[in-house]
Amino acid sequence: MDASSFREAIFQVHSHGRDRGHYFLSAEDERFDDRHIRVSGKRLLSFGSCSYLGLEFDPRLIDGGVEAYRRYGTQTSFSRGYLSCPLYPELEEDLLPRIFGVPRVLLLPSTSIAHHVVMPALLAENDAIVCDHQVHRSVDDAITLQCARSGADKVVVKHGELDRALDIVARLARTHHHVWFACDGVYSMYGDSLPLGFLHDLLAVAPNVRLFVDDAHGMSWAGDRGCGHFLSRFPLGERVVLVTSLAKAFATGGGVIVVQDRRLLETARLVGGPFSFSGPLRPGDLGASIASARIHLSPELAVLQAALRARIDRANALCRALGIPLVIENEAPIFFIALGRVEAVYLMAERLREHGFHVNVSGFPAVPASRGGIRIAINAIHSEAQVDALFRAIAEHLPAVLAAVGVTRDEVEEQFEGVLPPFLRAARPLASAVRQLPERHPQPADALTVETHASIEQLDARVWDAHLGDLSYIDARSMRAVERVFHGGHALREHRWSFRYVLVRRGDELVAAAPFTTLLMKDDTFMSAAVSAALERERLADPYLFTSRAVVMGDMASEGEHMFLAPGAGRSAALIALAEAGVAEMKAQNCSTLVLRDLADDPELVRVLTGQGFVPVPLIERYLVQLDWRGEDAFIDALASNGQRRHVRAVHQQSPLFDVEVWDSRSAAADDELRRLYALYRRMAAKNLRINIFPLPPELLRAQLESGSWEFLLLRRRGGGPVVAWAAARPAGCEYRGLYCGVDYDEFPAGKINPYRQLLWQLVRRAGRLGCERLHLGMGARQEKTRFGATASPALALVRADDAYRATRLQEFVTRTALHVQPSSAGRGARAPRP
Repeated sequence: MDASSFREAIFQVHSHGRDRGHYFLSAEDERFDDRHIRVSGKRLLSFGSCSYLGLEFDPRLIDGGVEAYRRYGTQTSFSRGYLSCPLYPELEEDLLPRIFGVPRVLLLPSTSIAHHVVMPALLAENDAIVCDHQVHRSVDDAITLQCARSGADKVVVKHGELDRALDIVARLARTHHHVWFACDGVYSMYGDSLPLGFLHDLLAVAPNVRLFVDDAHGMSWAGDRGCGHFLSRFPLGERVVLVTSLAKAFATGGGVIVVQDRRLLETARLVGGPFSFSGPLRPGDLGASIASARIHLSPELAVLQAALRARIDRANALCRALGIPLVIENEAPIFFIALGRVEAVYLMAERLREHGFHVNVSGFPAVPASRGGIRIAINAIHSEAQVDALFRAIAEHLPAVLAAVGVTRDEVEEQFEGVLPPFLRAARPLASAVRQLPERHPQPADALTVETHASIEQLDARVWDAHLGDLSYIDARSMRAVERVFHGGHALREHRWSFRYVLVRRGDELVAAAPFTTLLMKDDTFMSAAVSAALERERLADPYLFTSRAVVMGDMASEGEHMFLAPGAGRSAALIALAEAGVAEMKAQNCSTLVLRDLADDPELVRVLTGQGFVPVPLIERYLVQLDWRGEDAFIDALASNGQRRHVRAVHQQSPLFDVEVWDSRSAAADDELRRLYALYRRMAAKNLRINIFPLPPELLRAQLESGSWEFLLLRRRGGGPVVAWAAARPAGCEYRGLYCGVDYDEFPAGKINPYRQLLWQLVRRAGRLGCERLHLGMGARQEKTRFGATASPALALVRADDAYRATRLQEFVTRTALHVQPSSAGRGARAPRP
């Protein structure tokens, strides 16, 4: 999705979480002295802090910070390229090097800045870097920017498929100077870490392979002198670069670059721009860091690490005993309770809040919206009794939370099935834990029942049309035409569709219904024309670049409303049942994306579906002309502005220059005429990249025309000749719906006569003469349509994407395109213009 759509999606999803008190909280305490906080007047025990050892309360760190402020003021506001605070050398050349076992380190204000400082020293035009797609965002941003600047190659590998990385690294090592592999020492969401054997195998691929590791969440709580989880298991060596954080368990602030090669550090200082132009750490942070480093170099640290280790072991044992679904069990102080849907996550956090606990909710965009969970951070200053109380509360509420949201045990397991690499899945206790949950309660007598069919021929067409016949282009006759064309044996894979018709009943009453289609989509369908144009250039070599199979409400030969939803108190439950049927089809078809389109911007609908793991994506506005037809002159006179009236009157005065024909099922359309219409449609489709789908096949025109539900409006020059403009439209009760069109602008090269505008005007006249009250002109072409009195109405797609990897790869392409760099490592494997 575009940046603006992504921003709006985050806002929509998070606004619901904010309203329920899960984001942007402010503590109300006068002072902190342990892990209790006061939020909204309630005292809570927090399990959200990443200060895993609790050192921020140590008086020595506090005194060190205060003394440094007294000696050097609140800041040393110099670029470090010119001058550094006197406390820097003690940290960079003495204390921190003793912790990490290196000659010296480079200390930056944050790990994010550290990544941007070191990357220019690592990546040049002959280098490549392979990134785990779950490497921390700060790492990925720095890599992307440096690759764009230097021309280095970047390849992203899905976390759940990291076993592929060995082959990718081997291939790149044969053609590049250095090949880096970027990963986290401890992954911040699930707490997993890559096994030693895999890391050794990577370095064994070739002598020019290197490791880049962000161990921000592994610092202090593991390793001799608190060197971190990664270095406690893996030697630094000359082929490893480590960046870690002092802002978590170290309890102060800043990011540290750790390498054995002093020349590399010096190069980073010289070419890593943020070293010189970003602000330095404040004296208080430096003073506190000196005090923390001295504790790390003393016997005290081992005592703190042992205390935390005991709490972690206790928490793991409780999860096993109580059947709490962890994504993975390991030695990290990070626990991710797998719940799936956002509503389950929020509900669990609220139940825990009632018990006096504060936990962090994890949802979109940090994780896919359907793979949410509770993220718990265990600290050394939590008591055993506090850890026990938290996990027993989770176990107590888990069955009721899942049942309330309608999440089954199998769904929780399936949602997280592929999130870990194959070599870590054996350490994943989720499946056995979930199966220990009790069975769901029997359904009430008025429960909803879901009925599905694979073809429109399998259901009662009268019932279908009574509820959906006037919506969009999904009446029974239209769906028969679509099924006839987009059959499984079609020569082109983008035209092999399968169908699922879903009806939800409460007793004998139909309360919801919609068609779902499984098809191949372009991943840029909802993105800007500029992005689609760049992708289409790449698709000249690979037509299926950045495409994926998805389940879509409606189909790509339709636009507008595709769902019947009965009003009333049970509306939300019926909507959820319909969405769950779509999810079931998505899984049955082995897809990872479900798109519910084109929905009205209904706050209640959005709230319900976001709670079920969907993300709202704004679509292009649709245009509608309200009609109270009393003739052409009356319509023009009723337009709102003088400009509209002048424009439409001028178009109307050119009407005698055209012959207008209407074809329907009784028309004898010749093959060559249909080929002409299709060619004009393809020319328009190629220009309309803002709505970018695979072109509809030529067979669809005859199938729609013969269905008895459609008509084609054709314009020729007065006196005959070839068609110069045409539109496929469907009269539906009091609605007239135009879907796609074709125009030959070459017939009027002077530009004084615009056949597209004449086509719009003839659609208005046709709809009016049929007695229709509304004319649907579809998406796009805002300026042209509003001149005819059309008003825009917002539309949304609600998207459930169970795999964020493809979106990550596409975003990489977008970033490189925006930076005017052609993506040399992009993975290799149009919607109709509206009238």
